[in-house]
Amino acid sequence: MEQARQLRVVVADDHQELGRAATGLLASTCDVVATVRDGASAIAATSEFDPDVVVLDIAMPGLDGFQTASRIQASGSPARILFLSNFAGDDFVLAGVTRGASGFVSKSEMHRDLAEAVSHVAQGRWFVPSASVLPQWRRAAGHRHDLLPYASDEHLVNAVTGFVDSALEAGDSIVAVVSARHRQALDAEFERRGVDIAALTGSGRYTMADSSMALESILADGIPDAGLFAAAMEPLVQRGLSAVTGSNPHVTVFGEIAPLLGARGDVDAMLALEQIAGEYTATRPVSILCGYSTGRFENAAMHAGICGHHSTVVSASPTR
Repeated sequence: MEQARQLRVVVADDHQELGRAATGLLASTCDVVATVRDGASAIAATSEFDPDVVVLDIAMPGLDGFQTASRIQASGSPARILFLSNFAGDDFVLAGVTRGASGFVSKSEMHRDLAEAVSHVAQGRWFVPSASVLPQWRRAAGHRHDLLPYASDEHLVNAVTGFVDSALEAGDSIVAVVSARHRQALDAEFERRGVDIAALTGSGRYTMADSSMALESILADGIPDAGLFAAAMEPLVQRGLSAVTGSNPHVTVFGEIAPLLGARGDVDAMLALEQIAGEYTATRPVSILCGYSTGRFENAAMHAGICGHHSTVVSASPTR
Protein backbone atom coordinates (compact mmCIF):
# COMPACT_ATOMS: atom_id res chain seq x y z
CA MET A 1 0.00 0.00 0.00
CA GLU A 2 1.11 3.56 -0.71
CA GLN A 3 2.13 5.31 2.48
CA ALA A 4 0.29 8.55 3.33
CA ARG A 5 2.31 11.71 2.77
CA GLN A 6 3.78 13.20 5.92
CA LEU A 7 2.48 16.60 6.93
CA ARG A 8 4.76 19.42 5.79
CA VAL A 9 5.51 21.90 8.57
CA VAL A 10 7.39 25.19 8.91
CA VAL A 11 8.56 26.10 12.43
CA ALA A 12 9.39 29.71 13.36
CA ASP A 13 10.87 30.66 16.75
CA ASP A 14 13.51 33.27 17.47
CA HIS A 15 15.03 31.06 20.18
CA GLN A 16 17.16 28.59 18.28
CA GLU A 17 17.04 25.88 20.94
CA LEU A 18 13.25 26.00 21.16
CA GLY A 19 13.01 25.86 17.39
CA ARG A 20 15.22 22.80 17.40
CA ALA A 21 13.18 21.23 20.20
CA ALA A 22 9.94 21.79 18.31
CA THR A 23 11.45 20.34 15.16
CA GLY A 24 12.64 17.29 17.09
CA LEU A 25 9.19 16.71 18.58
CA LEU A 26 7.64 16.74 15.11
CA ALA A 27 10.35 14.84 13.26
CA SER A 28 8.85 11.37 13.69
CA THR A 29 5.40 12.30 12.37
CA CYS A 30 5.97 15.31 10.11
CA ASP A 31 8.30 16.59 7.43
CA VAL A 32 9.67 19.80 8.94
CA VAL A 33 10.62 21.55 5.71
CA ALA A 34 12.10 24.67 7.37
CA THR A 35 13.03 25.90 10.84
CA VAL A 36 13.44 29.70 10.88
CA ARG A 37 13.92 32.45 13.46
CA ASP A 38 11.76 35.39 12.37
CA GLY A 39 8.49 36.27 10.72
CA ALA A 40 9.89 37.35 7.35
CA SER A 41 11.71 34.03 7.00
CA ALA A 42 8.52 32.16 7.95
CA ILE A 43 6.63 33.95 5.18
CA ALA A 44 9.36 33.14 2.66
CA ALA A 45 9.52 29.50 3.74
CA THR A 46 5.73 29.19 3.48
CA SER A 47 5.85 30.54 -0.06
CA GLU A 48 8.72 28.23 -1.04
CA PHE A 49 7.67 24.96 0.59
CA ASP A 50 3.83 25.15 0.64
CA PRO A 51 3.46 23.58 4.11
CA ASP A 52 0.30 22.15 5.62
CA VAL A 53 0.94 23.84 8.98
CA VAL A 54 3.04 26.81 10.06
CA VAL A 55 4.05 26.79 13.74
CA LEU A 56 4.70 30.37 14.91
CA ASP A 57 6.11 31.90 18.04
CA ILE A 58 4.33 35.16 18.94
CA ALA A 59 7.22 37.26 20.25
CA MET A 60 9.71 37.41 17.36
CA PRO A 61 11.94 40.25 16.10
CA GLY A 62 10.52 42.33 13.28
CA LEU A 63 7.12 40.88 12.48
CA ASP A 64 5.49 39.25 15.49
CA GLY A 65 3.54 36.01 15.21
CA PHE A 66 0.18 37.71 14.71
CA GLN A 67 1.56 39.94 11.93
CA THR A 68 3.30 36.98 10.31
CA ALA A 69 0.12 34.90 10.39
CA SER A 70 -1.85 37.75 8.83
CA ARG A 71 0.60 38.09 5.95
CA ILE A 72 0.68 34.33 5.34
CA GLN A 73 -3.11 34.25 5.19
CA ALA A 74 -3.23 37.34 2.94
CA SER A 75 -0.86 35.60 0.53
CA GLY A 76 -3.50 32.98 -0.19
CA SER A 77 -1.56 30.15 1.43
CA PRO A 78 -3.85 27.33 2.63
CA ALA A 79 -1.42 26.53 5.48
CA ARG A 80 -2.98 26.26 8.92
CA ILE A 81 -1.49 28.51 11.58
CA LEU A 82 -0.60 27.10 14.99
CA PHE A 83 0.88 29.40 17.62
CA LEU A 84 3.52 28.00 19.98
CA SER A 85 4.11 30.52 22.71
CA ASN A 86 4.76 31.31 26.34
CA PHE A 87 1.85 33.74 25.91
CA ALA A 88 -0.95 31.16 25.99
CA GLY A 89 -3.50 32.85 28.25
CA ASP A 90 -7.09 33.08 27.11
CA ASP A 91 -6.69 36.63 25.78
CA PHE A 92 -3.84 35.61 23.48
CA VAL A 93 -5.57 32.40 22.40
CA LEU A 94 -8.79 34.29 21.64
CA ALA A 95 -6.89 36.93 19.71
CA GLY A 96 -5.28 34.24 17.59
CA VAL A 97 -8.30 32.09 16.78
CA THR A 98 -10.54 35.05 16.03
CA ARG A 99 -7.95 36.18 13.48
CA GLY A 100 -8.01 32.84 11.72
CA ALA A 101 -5.39 30.77 13.52
CA SER A 102 -6.21 27.11 14.06
CA GLY A 103 -4.76 26.78 17.51
CA PHE A 104 -2.37 27.47 20.32
CA VAL A 105 0.13 25.33 22.19
CA SER A 106 1.76 26.50 25.39
CA LYS A 107 5.53 26.10 25.26
CA SER A 108 5.39 24.65 28.76
CA GLU A 109 3.30 21.76 27.35
CA MET A 110 4.88 21.43 23.91
CA HIS A 111 6.42 18.03 24.62
CA ARG A 112 2.95 16.66 25.21
CA ASP A 113 0.77 18.74 22.88
CA LEU A 114 2.69 19.94 19.84
CA ALA A 115 2.58 16.87 17.60
CA GLU A 116 -1.06 16.19 18.45
CA ALA A 117 -2.01 19.82 17.86
CA VAL A 118 -0.34 19.82 14.44
CA SER A 119 -2.30 16.69 13.52
CA HIS A 120 -5.60 18.18 14.67
CA VAL A 121 -5.24 21.51 12.88
CA ALA A 122 -4.08 19.81 9.67
CA GLN A 123 -7.34 17.84 9.73
CA GLY A 124 -9.42 20.99 10.04
CA ARG A 125 -9.96 21.10 13.80
CA TRP A 126 -8.89 23.77 16.28
CA PHE A 127 -6.65 23.07 19.26
CA VAL A 128 -6.60 25.22 22.43
CA PRO A 129 -4.76 24.91 25.73
CA SER A 130 -7.74 25.58 28.00
CA ALA A 131 -11.50 25.00 27.99
CA SER A 132 -12.06 28.42 29.53
CA VAL A 133 -11.43 30.17 26.22
CA LEU A 134 -14.36 28.40 24.51
CA PRO A 135 -17.31 30.43 25.90
CA GLN A 136 -15.56 33.68 24.97
CA TRP A 137 -15.07 32.52 21.38
CA ARG A 138 -18.24 33.14 19.38
CA ARG A 139 -18.08 30.71 16.48
CA ALA A 140 -20.46 30.10 13.63
CA ALA A 141 -23.14 27.44 13.95
CA GLY A 142 -21.81 24.02 13.11
CA HIS A 143 -18.47 24.66 14.82
CA ARG A 144 -19.47 24.53 18.49
CA HIS A 145 -19.03 20.86 19.38
CA ASP A 146 -15.81 20.47 21.36
CA LEU A 147 -13.76 17.79 23.09
CA LEU A 148 -12.16 17.88 26.54
CA PRO A 149 -9.88 14.86 27.11
CA TYR A 150 -9.00 14.59 30.80
CA ALA A 151 -6.33 12.52 32.46
CA SER A 152 -7.79 12.60 35.97
CA ASP A 153 -10.91 13.70 37.85
CA GLU A 154 -8.92 16.58 39.29
CA HIS A 155 -8.08 17.79 35.80
CA LEU A 156 -11.73 17.49 34.77
CA VAL A 157 -12.98 19.49 37.76
CA ASN A 158 -10.41 22.25 37.25
CA ALA A 159 -11.17 22.47 33.54
CA VAL A 160 -14.94 22.47 33.95
CA THR A 161 -15.01 25.05 36.74
CA GLY A 162 -12.86 27.36 34.62
CA PHE A 163 -15.15 26.68 31.67
CA VAL A 164 -18.25 27.53 33.76
CA ASP A 165 -16.64 30.70 35.14
CA SER A 166 -15.88 31.84 31.60
CA ALA A 167 -19.41 31.05 30.39
CA LEU A 168 -20.94 33.01 33.26
CA GLU A 169 -18.66 35.94 32.51
CA ALA A 170 -19.82 35.84 28.88
CA GLY A 171 -23.44 36.03 30.05
CA ASP A 172 -24.31 32.47 29.03
CA SER A 173 -26.45 29.98 30.88
CA ILE A 174 -24.89 26.60 31.61
CA VAL A 175 -26.17 23.05 31.43
CA ALA A 176 -23.96 20.32 32.95
CA VAL A 177 -24.85 16.67 32.32
CA VAL A 178 -22.44 14.72 34.50
CA SER A 179 -21.96 11.59 36.56
CA ALA A 180 -22.92 11.55 40.23
CA ARG A 181 -19.23 11.37 41.18
CA HIS A 182 -18.31 14.38 39.10
CA ARG A 183 -21.33 16.32 40.30
CA GLN A 184 -20.18 15.93 43.90
CA ALA A 185 -16.65 17.00 43.00
CA LEU A 186 -17.86 20.02 41.01
CA ASP A 187 -20.27 21.09 43.74
CA ALA A 188 -17.45 20.91 46.30
CA GLU A 189 -15.13 22.96 44.10
CA PHE A 190 -17.77 25.61 43.41
CA GLU A 191 -18.47 25.84 47.15
CA ARG A 192 -14.75 26.16 47.89
CA ARG A 193 -14.51 29.03 45.44
CA GLY A 194 -17.57 30.82 46.77
CA VAL A 195 -19.78 30.28 43.71
CA ASP A 196 -23.47 30.35 44.69
CA ILE A 197 -24.70 27.44 42.60
CA ALA A 198 -28.07 27.42 44.37
CA ALA A 199 -28.74 31.01 43.29
CA LEU A 200 -27.58 30.31 39.74
CA THR A 201 -29.80 27.22 39.60
CA GLY A 202 -32.78 29.16 40.91
CA SER A 203 -32.32 31.86 38.29
CA GLY A 204 -32.15 29.32 35.47
CA ARG A 205 -28.54 30.14 34.56
CA TYR A 206 -27.20 26.79 35.79
CA THR A 207 -28.80 23.36 35.36
CA MET A 208 -27.25 20.07 36.44
CA ALA A 209 -28.49 16.71 35.16
CA ASP A 210 -27.39 13.12 35.73
CA SER A 211 -25.62 11.62 32.72
CA SER A 212 -26.88 8.05 33.25
CA MET A 213 -30.50 9.15 33.43
CA ALA A 214 -30.03 11.46 30.47
CA LEU A 215 -28.61 8.62 28.39
CA GLU A 216 -31.59 6.35 28.99
CA SER A 217 -33.97 9.15 27.96
CA ILE A 218 -32.42 9.49 24.49
CA LEU A 219 -32.17 5.79 23.52
CA ALA A 220 -34.66 4.02 21.29
CA ASP A 221 -34.08 0.25 21.40
CA GLY A 222 -30.58 0.96 22.69
CA ILE A 223 -29.73 3.37 19.86
CA PRO A 224 -29.32 7.16 20.28
CA ASP A 225 -32.26 8.94 18.66
CA ALA A 226 -32.00 12.50 17.35
CA GLY A 227 -35.62 13.30 18.14
CA LEU A 228 -35.33 12.05 21.71
CA PHE A 229 -32.05 13.94 22.12
CA ALA A 230 -33.69 17.20 21.02
CA ALA A 231 -36.72 16.54 23.22
CA ALA A 232 -34.49 16.06 26.25
CA MET A 233 -32.28 19.06 25.53
CA GLU A 234 -34.85 21.61 24.41
CA PRO A 235 -36.49 22.33 27.80
CA LEU A 236 -33.05 22.79 29.37
CA VAL A 237 -31.91 25.05 26.55
CA GLN A 238 -35.07 27.15 26.54
CA ARG A 239 -34.87 27.63 30.31
CA GLY A 240 -31.26 28.65 29.95
CA LEU A 241 -31.96 31.06 27.10
CA SER A 242 -34.62 32.82 29.19
CA ALA A 243 -32.01 33.50 31.89
CA VAL A 244 -28.95 34.64 29.91
CA THR A 245 -27.49 38.04 30.76
CA GLY A 246 -25.33 38.53 27.66
CA SER A 247 -26.39 40.44 24.55
CA ASN A 248 -25.97 37.29 22.44
CA PRO A 249 -28.27 34.62 23.96
CA HIS A 250 -26.36 31.36 24.21
CA VAL A 251 -26.34 28.20 26.29
CA THR A 252 -23.07 26.48 27.08
CA VAL A 253 -23.27 22.74 27.75
CA PHE A 254 -20.79 20.38 29.35
CA GLY A 255 -21.69 16.72 28.97
CA GLU A 256 -20.35 13.22 29.46
CA ILE A 257 -23.14 11.02 28.09
CA ALA A 258 -21.56 9.46 25.01
CA PRO A 259 -18.60 7.99 26.94
CA LEU A 260 -21.08 5.87 28.88
CA LEU A 261 -21.90 4.07 25.64
CA GLY A 262 -18.20 3.57 24.99
CA ALA A 263 -17.79 2.12 28.47
CA ARG A 264 -20.50 -0.41 27.57
CA GLY A 265 -18.48 -1.38 24.51
CA ASP A 266 -20.96 0.18 22.07
CA VAL A 267 -18.58 2.37 20.12
CA ASP A 268 -20.90 2.76 17.14
CA ALA A 269 -23.67 4.12 19.37
CA MET A 270 -21.18 6.43 21.10
CA LEU A 271 -20.09 7.94 17.78
CA ALA A 272 -23.68 8.13 16.56
CA LEU A 273 -24.56 10.19 19.64
CA GLU A 274 -21.64 12.52 18.96
CA GLN A 275 -22.97 12.96 15.42
CA ILE A 276 -26.40 13.86 16.80
CA ALA A 277 -24.91 16.34 19.28
CA GLY A 278 -22.89 18.03 16.56
CA GLU A 279 -25.96 18.39 14.35
CA TYR A 280 -27.91 19.84 17.28
CA THR A 281 -25.37 22.61 17.81
CA ALA A 282 -25.67 23.55 14.12
CA THR A 283 -29.32 24.54 14.55
CA ARG A 284 -29.43 26.03 18.06
CA PRO A 285 -27.66 28.86 19.95
CA VAL A 286 -25.82 26.15 21.86
CA SER A 287 -22.25 24.90 22.23
CA ILE A 288 -21.39 21.50 23.69
CA LEU A 289 -18.14 20.47 25.36
CA CYS A 290 -17.81 16.68 25.73
CA GLY A 291 -15.62 15.23 28.47
CA TYR A 292 -13.76 11.99 27.77
CA SER A 293 -11.29 10.26 30.02
CA THR A 294 -8.10 9.68 28.05
CA GLY A 295 -8.49 6.05 29.10
CA ARG A 296 -11.34 5.85 26.54
CA PHE A 297 -8.83 6.42 23.72
CA GLU A 298 -8.07 2.71 23.63
CA ASN A 299 -6.52 2.73 20.18
CA ALA A 300 -5.77 5.06 17.28
CA ALA A 301 -9.04 4.29 15.50
CA MET A 302 -11.09 5.06 18.63
CA HIS A 303 -9.16 8.29 19.16
CA ALA A 304 -9.64 9.35 15.55
CA GLY A 305 -13.34 8.51 15.61
CA ILE A 306 -14.00 10.57 18.74
CA CYS A 307 -11.91 13.54 17.59
CA GLY A 308 -13.48 13.43 14.14
CA HIS A 309 -16.89 14.36 15.56
CA HIS A 310 -15.61 17.51 17.30
CA SER A 311 -14.66 20.99 16.12
CA THR A 312 -12.08 21.90 18.76
CA VAL A 313 -9.87 19.75 20.96
CA VAL A 314 -8.71 21.06 24.33
CA SER A 315 -5.30 20.07 25.63
CA ALA A 316 -5.36 17.02 27.86
CA SER A 317 -2.54 18.54 29.90
CA PRO A 318 -3.67 19.52 33.40
CA THR A 319 -2.29 23.06 33.16
CA ARG A 320 -5.10 24.67 35.19
